Amino acid sequence: MTRISGFILTAASVLLLAACSGSPSATTPSATAPAAAESDTAGTASTGSAAPVSGADVCAYLRGQIPTLEGIGSEVGAMANLTVNLYSWYEQRGAVPNGSQIDEQVAKECPDVATQVYKLAGIKSFASL
Repeated sequence: MTRISGFILTAASVLLLAACSGSPSATTPSATAPAAAESDTAGTASTGSAAPVSGADVCAYLRGQIPTLEGIGSEVGAMANLTVNLYSWYEQRGAVPNGSQIDEQVAKECPDVATQVYKLAGIKSFASL
């Protein structure tokens, strides 16, 4: 019964995050930084805001998350955990890049770690989160 409740909570978290993840990217640039949105493309504006977190820091964080993700035991649970914790980790540092930007960083800095995290979470890239 506890596993079912945990699964339901995890699934609800994934759905909530999936629903929320599309909204901010569509409204945030125009609502919070109209000058940046007008002068740059959305990708460029996002890249600029994501600069403070280095690829090495992202890799160190993800490497530390592998035991937790392994312990969860399901791809859906690992994906939900990864989504929530990675977003929170970036938010604490003041910059939340899009998934493609994270993919680029980890491909350069730690492709082995990225591959392991992708497999544990059942994803092909962070862009799919």
